[in-house]
Order: sequence, then C-alpha cells, then structure tokens
Amino acid sequence: MKELCPLVAYSFAYVRRQLRSKEEVNANGALMRQLAAQLDFERRSGRRILEKAADWSTCRTTPFASREKFRHAVEVARSAGADLLLADIRELMGRTRRDRIIKCVDVLNALDVEVWDASSRRTWQSMTQDERRSLITDAVRMNKSRSEPVKAGIRLSRTEKAALPNSNYKHGNRANRHNANQRAHRYQDFVLKEMAKLPAGKKLSPSVLATALNAAGVSSARGGRWTHNTAKDLIARIGTLPENPTSASGARRKLRDP
Repeated sequence: MKELCPLVAYSFAYVRRQLRSKEEVNANGALMRQLAAQLDFERRSGRRILEKAADWSTCRTTPFASREKFRHAVEVARSAGADLLLADIRELMGRTRRDRIIKCVDVLNALDVEVWDASSRRTWQSMTQDERRSLITDAVRMNKSRSEPVKAGIRLSRTEKAALPNSNYKHGNRANRHNANQRAHRYQDFVLKEMAKLPAGKKLSPSVLATALNAAGVSSARGGRWTHNTAKDLIARIGTLPENPTSASGARRKLRDP
C-alpha cells in the first residue's frame, strides 16, 4: 500500500511581544488552536506531520506568507516531497492587514507544493477561482470586523486622554499657584526683614535669602533645603502679592523692580 504524502505544518500568530520560551509558545491561544486543527487533520487523514513550524511576529505589516519561517517550511516540504499544512487559510488572511492579503494570495498561487487547509480539508490548488475569491472576501470582512472596533477604541481613548490631561493641567496649575501664594504670604515678613538688613539701594539676592532661610531652619516647598532657584521663585512670588497698608509696600515694589 502506497504511503500517503507527509505534511509540514506551519502556524502563525501576531503577538504583542516576542515569545521567548517554549512555555510562552504553548500559552499562545492562536498558535495552539492552529496546532490542534493540524493534529486533528493528521489523525483523520492518516497522514504524518514531519515537522511543526510555529511562527509569530509583533509587526502587523508583515504577512505570514512573507515570513522566513514560512519559506523554510515550504522548502522542507519541497525537499521531503511533502505537502504544506495550514490550519485555516481564511483565518490567517483575516488576521493579515487588508493591503497585504493579495500578497499572500500571490505567494500561495506561485507555490510548487500542495497547500492543505485543515479547516476545509481542501488544498488551495484544488479551489476554483470563485472559491478563492469568496475566501478572500470573507477574510477582508473578518479583518474589517476586527480592526474597526479597535480603531474606534483607539479614537475614544485618544479623545478621553486629550480631555483629561487638559482638565487636570488646569486644576494642577490653580493648586500650584494657590500653594505658591500661601508660601509667599507665610514668608513675606521674613524676606522683608532680610531686605531691611541690607544697605540702602542694595537688592536681596536669592543666594543670600536661601542661606538665611536654611540658617533659620525654614523648609522649602518640597521639604528640603532652599537653593538659589527656589529662593528666586519666592522673591518673584512675593513681588506679585497685592499690597496692603500694614506691610512694607515699598520693599515689595523693590522686589518687583528689575
């Protein structure tokens, strides 16, 4: 009795990140479903799978038919006088970008080995032009039904993300201004006293103020030591405070002057 032609099984899936171990490959649902269909075909057909090639990619623009591992599977099948076994051609094309589906069709049409579809138990070569067109149409529909909800979700996500930070940004700015004004009011007298110690016409430098604040044990806004820049910000903030008759308004005007 003549032995039936053996098979080389190829499976492919798009993944979010590279699979690094056999355990990760075995945990991938898409690859395992394809393998199960291929093993079922092997059992029902009485044929033998010589090699199982599981392949994956993180790049959505790369169709399965352009993969190096696919070409290797074809070469192994050709060298062994075997047929190539795919779990579901429609499913594979349905997960391929629409502008790459025709590329897959062209590759399958050009192959010199038989390509079996386990789901239909037919070979690609045995399908009529109408059957192939129908399969391609179904694959395009499948791709569209998957991609449109994803695109809608991305658009919604972008809209929400665009709105939320803007709102948070405004609230954050108001809170920061309020806190800065509170600190300025709290340390205003201290700064004005330091200014009063200076000779007439001399301006209080941020470095001198920072040294005085640290020596007095006053913590900065973040709870640490005062620096030239944080003291400079404090001086600028005090210079923006509204004047009142009980404070040294002239000194504050001096703070605001360039």
